[in-house]
Formats: sequence, C-alpha cells, structure tokens
Amino acid sequence: MNSVFLACTALALSAVAAFLAARWWIRGRAVMEAARVIAADAVERRYNLLEAIREGIYIVDADLRVTHVNDEAERLLHRTADEMIGLELDQLVDPLASELVPDIRAARRSGVPIERIHAFPALQTWVEVRILPAADETLISLEDVSAQTIAETQLHENAHSLQLVANNVDAILWTVGRDGRFSAISGGALVEIKLRSEDLVGQSCAALVAEDVVRDVFTGRHVRVESAHGDHWLRHHVEPLADRDNNIVGAVGVSIDITELKRTQRQLFDAAHRDRLTELPNRFSLDQRLQEAVALAGREDKRLALLFLDLDRFKSINDTMGHGAGDEVLREVGARLQKCIRGDDFIARPGGDEFMIIMSSIGGVKDIELLSQRLIRALAAPIQLDDREVYVGVSIGAAVFPEHGTDASALTAHADAAMYRAKGGGGSALAVYENAMHAQDAERFALEADLRNALQRGEIELEYQPLVDLARNQMVGCEALARWRHPTRGTIQPDVFIPIAEQSATIVDIDRWVLRQALAAAATFRTIDPNFRIAVNLSARDLREPALAQTVGTALSEYEIPPHALILEVTETAALDDAALPGLQRLRELGVHIAMDDFGIGYSSLAHLKRLPITMLKIDRTFIRDVEEDESDRAIVTSIVNVAKAFGLHVVAEGIETAEQAAFVSSLGCEDGQGYRFGKPQRFDVFSAALRASRRPKLRLVERTA
Repeated sequence: MNSVFLACTALALSAVAAFLAARWWIRGRAVMEAARVIAADAVERRYNLLEAIREGIYIVDADLRVTHVNDEAERLLHRTADEMIGLELDQLVDPLASELVPDIRAARRSGVPIERIHAFPALQTWVEVRILPAADETLISLEDVSAQTIAETQLHENAHSLQLVANNVDAILWTVGRDGRFSAISGGALVEIKLRSEDLVGQSCAALVAEDVVRDVFTGRHVRVESAHGDHWLRHHVEPLADRDNNIVGAVGVSIDITELKRTQRQLFDAAHRDRLTELPNRFSLDQRLQEAVALAGREDKRLALLFLDLDRFKSINDTMGHGAGDEVLREVGARLQKCIRGDDFIARPGGDEFMIIMSSIGGVKDIELLSQRLIRALAAPIQLDDREVYVGVSIGAAVFPEHGTDASALTAHADAAMYRAKGGGGSALAVYENAMHAQDAERFALEADLRNALQRGEIELEYQPLVDLARNQMVGCEALARWRHPTRGTIQPDVFIPIAEQSATIVDIDRWVLRQALAAAATFRTIDPNFRIAVNLSARDLREPALAQTVGTALSEYEIPPHALILEVTETAALDDAALPGLQRLRELGVHIAMDDFGIGYSSLAHLKRLPITMLKIDRTFIRDVEEDESDRAIVTSIVNVAKAFGLHVVAEGIETAEQAAFVSSLGCEDGQGYRFGKPQRFDVFSAALRASRRPKLRLVERTA
C-alpha cells in the first residue's frame, strides 16, 4: 500500500510539474511573441526611416551581404532591392558597390567612417559616398551631388576666367568707399609692383594712389594723374562711384603700368644728355647745368666751385691694354666719383679721361679740399681688369665763382689751368686757381733753381726723430728727415721742397745723399746700440731707378750696416706705381725692411698690401691725433693694426703726443711709436747725446735697513 501511495504521490507531483511547465511555456511563448512583435516594429520603423532619407542607403552585415536597400540606392545602383538583398557585395559589380569593399573593410577594422567622391564625368554625375561602420553591420550612404558639383565647377571656371583676364591686363582695377579704403582690387600689374589684393582690401588707398586724388574724385571730378611706385610708374584714371540715387558712395579707378613708356622716354632723354659709357651727364648737360648754377649763384649771392678732373696714368693703360680696358677704367672711375660727391653736387664726363664737378654751394676752399681728398682716395684704389689690377690717379683743378670768374666759360678755363698746375706737381693732387698763379710759378721756378745747387752748397741737412719700442718705452731706431737751410729764405720744410724736387730729377740726387748720410750716422748710432735701426724715405722716382737696389747694397757695405738695420719708407702713392714694384722686390731680396708710410690716408687696398713686398706699416698721424676722443679714429686704427697683423707686418704709429695715445696703440699690438711724445727731430750731435744717455745704466737708490 505504501508503494501505491508513493506511486500516486509521484504521479501527482509529475502532473503538477507538467502543469507548471506548461503554464510557464505558455507564458514564455507570449513574452517571446511580444518581443518579436516589438523587434519587428523597430525594424519596420528603421526601414521606414531609411526609406524616408533622401540619400541612397544600403546596409551590409558582417559577411558583407546586403541586408537592406532603399529606393534612392536602387536608382543610383541601377538595380532593385530584390536583386541585391542577400548577395555578397563582391557580386554587385559597380563603382558604388563592389569597388567599395576595400574601404568598407578598412572602416570596420578602424571603426572610423570614410568619405569620398565618386565621379562619372561621362554621365555628368558625382556621388558622395560615406561608409559608417557599426558592430555587426555597415551602412553605406550615397548622395547625388552632381548639381552642386556642376554649379561649383562653373563658378570656379568663371572666376578663373575673370582672374585670368585681370591678371594678364597690365593694369589694376579697384574701387574704394567713402572712407578711402579699398573695397575691391585686382589686376596683373599688382604682381609687378609687389602688392597683393588680399592684403589691400580694407586698407587705405594710399598704398596705390594718393588720398588727395580720391578726395578730389569725391567732389565729382574725373582725375588722371601719374605717380611713382618704387621702380614703377602708374597712370591713374579715377571716376566717382554713384549709387541708384546718384549719390557718390566711393570711387572706381584703373591704374595702368606705364613703366616701359617712362623708360623709353628716359632713354631718349639720356641719349641726348648722358654719356653712354659712364651714364654720367655729358658736355651738353654740363653746359646747361653750369649756366643755370652760375645764374642762380649770382641771384642768391652764393659761391660755387667748378672742379676739373683729369686722370693720371690713363693714357698708358689705354695704349698698352687697349681701348676696351680703357673703357672699363672710365666706367669704374665714373662710378667711384659719383659715390664721393655731395647730394646737391653735379658730375659730368665731357669727354676723354676728363670729368667735371659743379659744387653748387660752398662755404670756402675747405669744402673743395675735403671733396678732393675723397676723390683722390677713391681713385687711388686698384681697378680690377680681368686678372690684372691697374692704378690711376686724378689731378684736380678748381675755380670759384665769383672770385675766379663770373660766367661759365671763365670758370671752365680757370679750372682747366688749375688742373694742369696739379698735374705738373706730380698728379693725385688739388690746385685751386689763383690770380697770382703766374707769380707763384715764377717763385716755384726760383726755388727749383736754388734746389739744384743746394747739395753742392751744403744747404741740405738731416735731422733724426726717435723710433721707440712701445712695450719697453725704449728708443730702438730713428727716421732720417731732410731739411733745407736756405741762405735767404731760412728753413724750408720738406712738404715745400720735396714736391719741387720730385717734379725734377733733383729728388734722385737728394735721396742718394740722404741715404749715404743716414747710413754714416747709423754707423755711429750702432756703436752705442748694436741693434739700432734707421729709416730713410724714398720717392716714387727713386723706385723706378733700375740701379736702386745696387746703390743701396753698395752703401750698406761701405758703412758696414746689415740690411735688416735699414728701413726704406715709401708712400702709398709711390707704391701704387706698377713700375715701382720690381724695384721694391729687389730691395726686399736685398734684406732691407720696406715700410709703407702714412698708411690710411692714401689709396692701398687689402689686395694691394698682399701684392707689395712690404714688412712694416706706419699709421698716419691724422688717425692718432684724435684717437682718444674720436670713436671713428679708434675703429680705423684698430682695423689697420688687425689688418697688418693678419699680413704679418710690423706696425709703427706716427704722431704720438700723449701717454694715452701710446698706451692705446700699444694695447692693440702696435710695436713701435714715433712722435713728439718721444722726441722731435734733432740734429746729429743732439740726437747722439740723447741716444747715449738713454743707454746709460740707471742708478737706483736702495735704502739700508738697520
């Protein structure tokens, strides 16, 4: 019975379990049906939404099978949805389907949408494609942008065509508002004058045309005006810009580039008024300008100066190297002279190797001298012709209005006469016309005659100026300086009689006598100090003497002076002469020192220094004089010393008068000094005594201690 009971109980429990299971199955089926309905409704709404979108849409699953296609996609893909759904995208051969497979896979890997344009030019169709990856599917959006693309293309082509026309018209088209600022501007000429339209819009019209021109147009006028813009010339045509009510709201203009027209006009003018070789004004322009300048100076009671320039050594260059080389020299000379003149001066080349300068206003002869110094210095620097350097100088004659003439012809004649005086003195010099020139010529001839006999009469004497080692403050040498003790005129300074001697052959005899006397004195000085050196000056004429080195060598042997104890000084002007170079080289081979005297005021360039066989450089006293106060002089002296050291040259500073000057040049590395700080030029006996005294041992008192 128990077993029956148990069996019944088990059967009852099974029935209950079956009932409960059936009940839960029915309830679960209802839930599932409800979920299915909801999902179906969501899918339906989704599909309805996709259909409502204007873009073409199709969707692919993870295997790239098409799961949905809307109407617009059917149109763009030229297939129905029934034909595409369920197919793998590779099977839909189309630029908007199968060709997108690599992009779809790339988007699914990266999770980043991809956008691109597919063009079908033959069909005038452009489709914008967007690939939007999701977790299990990918949406591909296709938008027909043909109309927009065609419109943009036409707009671009029209704009390009208009820009092409504007850019190739040699003009500028522009408008401005009442505020005088550009509202629009374009044109090919903008490039030529280095302006950009994008930089000008909204900016003042002054960048192109004067503001007062535009203001005139605002009054209703039509304006035509020309203006310079850098190297270009523009011609502006400007008219008022009115609105519908005829109110002036701005201005419209066209600016035409007339640079070529101006250039042609200038060429025609230059052909009549300018020298073609140097591009300087010619004689025709000179005559006009000089007459105008004289008339103006007369009305305003001013002084003017006419400078007549004639090149030195030009004829030899023209004869030996040809007219082509001569033309190159003239061009370079013209360029250098033009850089030297003042702003209101006028320079012309009337012809040949002559140049003329009108100084339209001067305060005195000092102005003429300052300009002449610049001119002489500028032309003394070497001129490079292919692989050769040549040197020219310039002789300058000057005449002053009204003292030397009140008309153009008189001034020209007197400046010409003065120029010949400068050239007669050896060249590279200035001569100012004087009414007493004839008397001065007579005086000069008298001095020249006396000078020829001065040596025989014993009127030439030597004085010796100390040369001091700056580091040790000790005399190490001297310079022999000639003095002329004239029986009736007294002592005549070298700057007076040396130029006279150089103009004649007398200078050679004087220099030979000075050399022998100086070496004789040096022999005595070297008994006091065996390392003592002596310096002797040589003229340009000396350096052209073929036997100079032999003469010097013989004199050194006669007085038993070693070559290194002799310093031969030459001026920059003398060293410039090409004919002097062989003589300098022979002297250097002899073993003597060669010093360039008065360096800095002459005409040497770095290339010239490198070319010359010199061993010493003497800085001119004009730079030392104001070196304590003048920053420019300090800079010049510093540069000279640095250059000398770069070339391995020994440096001597001339004209030292103060301890501060000596300390400054010594600090730069200048080895020796000369000047009144260390002693004036002295006669032989006085100098010998001073040298002997400087070599005596100096006694020093020593205080004893207990």
